[in-house]
Amino acid sequence: MLPLKNIRFEKLIDLFKGNEVIVVSCPKCGALVAPDEEVCPNCNYRLEEETLERILPLLKRPEREPISAMPFPIRMAKTIVAPSSALHDVARAPDAIGPFMIYILNVLILTLFYAAVWNHIYPFGDYWILRVLGDGAIIGRLASNMLLVFIQFLFLGFAYWLPFRLVGKKSGFKKNLSIVGYAYIPVLIGRAVSLLLLFTNSPTILIPASASSLQVQILIALVFMSPVWNNVASIEIACWLWAAFLIALGIRQLNQLKTAVALISSYAIMLVFLAVYASLI
Repeated sequence: MLPLKNIRFEKLIDLFKGNEVIVVSCPKCGALVAPDEEVCPNCNYRLEEETLERILPLLKRPEREPISAMPFPIRMAKTIVAPSSALHDVARAPDAIGPFMIYILNVLILTLFYAAVWNHIYPFGDYWILRVLGDGAIIGRLASNMLLVFIQFLFLGFAYWLPFRLVGKKSGFKKNLSIVGYAYIPVLIGRAVSLLLLFTNSPTILIPASASSLQVQILIALVFMSPVWNNVASIEIACWLWAAFLIALGIRQLNQLKTAVALISSYAIMLVFLAVYASLI
C-alpha cells in the first residue's frame, strides 16, 4: 500500500469527506502526492518538469532512479554524451576512483605541455646543457603539476560545498569533490587538444653557440609568446565553463535545487575560481 502521510493536509480532509481526489505516486519513493505538487515532500524528487528542461532537453533530469550506481568508466563516458544522467548518478552515489583517474590524466597532460615546449628548443655549443636541464626538469614539473591540480580539486570542491552548507544544505564535502572530479573531464579533453596544438604549432627556436645569456632568455621567451598560447588559453576557459555546466547538474541533484538556481550558482562560483586562477598564473 502506498504511503498517505505526505499528501497535503487539505487533501486528506477531502478524502475523509468522501470527495473525489486525484493523486499520483512519486516515481522515486512511491509516496502519494497531489498532482499540483512540484516536489515530492517525502524525498524532494522534482515531479514537474521545469521550463529550462523543456527548452533544453540536455538539462532534463532522469525519469527514474537507477537501481545501482554506474561503473566509473560508464560515468566518464556519459559525462560527455548524457551529462544529466551521469552527474545525477554521481551526486546520488559518489566514488573516488573516477575522479582519481581524471586527476592523474590531467597531471600527465600538463606535464607534457612542458615537454612540448622543449621539443621546439634546440641549443648549440655551450648551451647544450639547456637541453639536458629541460629534459631533467620534467620530473620536477610532474611533481608541481600534481600539487597544482590537487589544489584545484580541493578549492573547487570547497567552493561548491561551503555556500550551500551555509544556507542549510546537508550535502557532504566528499560528494561535491566527486562531482568536481567528473566535471574535470572537459578540462582534460581541452588540455589534450591544447597539447596537440603545442606540439604542432609552437615555433622552433635555434639557440646559436654565440648567443649571450640575455639573447637565450629572449629566444626561449618567444616560445611562450607565440600565438598558439592564445588558443590554449581560449580552449582552457571554454572547458572550465563547460565544467561549470556539468557541476550545475550535480549540485542540482545534490542540494535539490531548481535548474536555474543551480546554473547561476555554478557559473558564479566558477567565475570567481577563474579570476583567482588567472591572478596566480
